[in-house]
Amino acid sequence: MKVLLSKALGLSSREMVCTVGGGGKTTMVLALASEASAAHHPVIVTTTTKMGLNESSGLISVSDDNPLFKDQAVRWIGKIEGDRILGRSREEIDRYFSNFSGWLLVEADGARRRPIKAPASHEPPIPTQATVVVLNIGLDAIGKPIVDVAHRPEILAKILDVGIDALITPKMVASLIVHDSGGKKQIPDPSRFLIALTKCTEEREGLADQIIDRLFDETDPPERVLLIGRPGETIRSEMLI
Repeated sequence: MKVLLSKALGLSSREMVCTVGGGGKTTMVLALASEASAAHHPVIVTTTTKMGLNESSGLISVSDDNPLFKDQAVRWIGKIEGDRILGRSREEIDRYFSNFSGWLLVEADGARRRPIKAPASHEPPIPTQATVVVLNIGLDAIGKPIVDVAHRPEILAKILDVGIDALITPKMVASLIVHDSGGKKQIPDPSRFLIALTKCTEEREGLADQIIDRLFDETDPPERVLLIGRPGETIRSEMLI
């Protein structure tokens, strides 16, 4: 039986969910928007960075300061630049969420479609009222050189204290997740911190288990880890605390 992504994330009726990290962020917010629409639950999708112009899954795009449109799921956008759309500022998103009773889903990072990334000094741009932050990491990065699969590979190599050509291991992924300049960077204090290990296949599930085992040994681990297979498909959800 398929587990709803919103249930696996433990979402309540009012949440600001921010996705950060590597590939899978847009897929996650659009999957959650689809679940909300099916349940007739108020939902708004936006970004503090950029999204593809056509990455909307049929959502109505609205640029007004009040984006809720006839109780329909909408994508709250800013300017359009070629085949990309700019999102809204963190301040605008925080302000709107203060009086919003549904799900505000925010893609709050960019990775240029790489499965893993380390944040630059200005990243990730997470609104301060985020209630849930989900760090996305693609399991397909494991076993490959940092320089080939990471966004901002120099920063990732520095965080992990390895060379830029080092092969990524489950231990490295766990270290990135709990590092204050890595997975935990810019997360607001009240937010729940969750991990989504994406592109999980039967062959890669063992790698995910190695990451989870290492996170269990941390003094301040994320709340839970989700294993995501095909887009929107939750294979497993593991509570860590």
